[in-house]
Amino acid sequence: MSTTTTTTTGQPAILPEGYEITNIVAVDENFNPDPTSEQDVVDKLKAKFKDFKIEVFLPNIELFEKLAEGQDPKVMLITCIDSRCNPTMLFGLEAGEAFVVRNVANFVHPYEGQHVAHENAAVGAAIELAVTVMDIKHIVVVGHSNCRGIKALMTRDDFTTDLVGNWVKVGLPAKEKVKQLYPELSFDEQLSLCQKEAVNVSLKNLLTYPYVKERVKGGGLHIHGMHYNLRHGRLTSWDIVRK
Repeated sequence: MSTTTTTTTGQPAILPEGYEITNIVAVDENFNPDPTSEQDVVDKLKAKFKDFKIEVFLPNIELFEKLAEGQDPKVMLITCIDSRCNPTMLFGLEAGEAFVVRNVANFVHPYEGQHVAHENAAVGAAIELAVTVMDIKHIVVVGHSNCRGIKALMTRDDFTTDLVGNWVKVGLPAKEKVKQLYPELSFDEQLSLCQKEAVNVSLKNLLTYPYVKERVKGGGLHIHGMHYNLRHGRLTSWDIVRK
C-alpha cells in the first residue's frame, strides 16, 4: 500500500506506508557539513557537490545557464554500470557533451516495436530519443575487461532464475561464437574475446532499430565499438560501416 505524504518542504512524497522522508538538506556553495557526521558515502557526495558548485559551476555559469535551456550532444555512449568504467572520467567529458546510458554489460537488445513493453524498454527509449529527437551523430557501445555481466553470460547455462540472467542472455550469440571458434583457448582468453564480441552483438542489435538503420544507411549516423582494458589502461576502438 502506498500513501502520499508531505515533506517538511511542502514537497509531496509517495512512499509505502510506514516510511517518511527526513534529513532534507539544500547543498550549494554555502553548505556546511555536520562536523559530527561519520562522513559516510552520502556525506561525501554532498561535500563533492559543494566543490563542484564552487570550482566548476560558478566559474562556468554562462555554460550552465545555456545548458539549463537545452542540450545538443553529438554522441551517445552505451556503457556498463561498472563503477570502474565511468565514461565521464575515461573520456574527459564536459556537461552537455554526451548522452549516456549505462546498464549491466552495456547491452542493447533487439528492437521489438514501438508499443511492446519489453525488457529493453529503458535502453530502447533512450536510443529513440537520442536518434529521432536529439539527432545524435554517433553511437558508441563501450565494453570493458573483468565485466561481471559477461562473466555471468559465459558461466551460466540457465538464464531464467534471476533478472541478471534474463538480461545478459541477449549476449548468447557472442558466447556461442567464441566457444565455437576458439575451443582451445583458456576461459580467461575466451572471456576477453566475448567482452568484445558482446559489443558487436549490441551494435548488430542497434541496426534492428529502423531509425538507426535508416540514418546509418544515409550517412547521418555512425556506430562504433570500444573496449577498455582496466589493468593496462588501453582502449580498443572500431567502427561499423556498410560494405
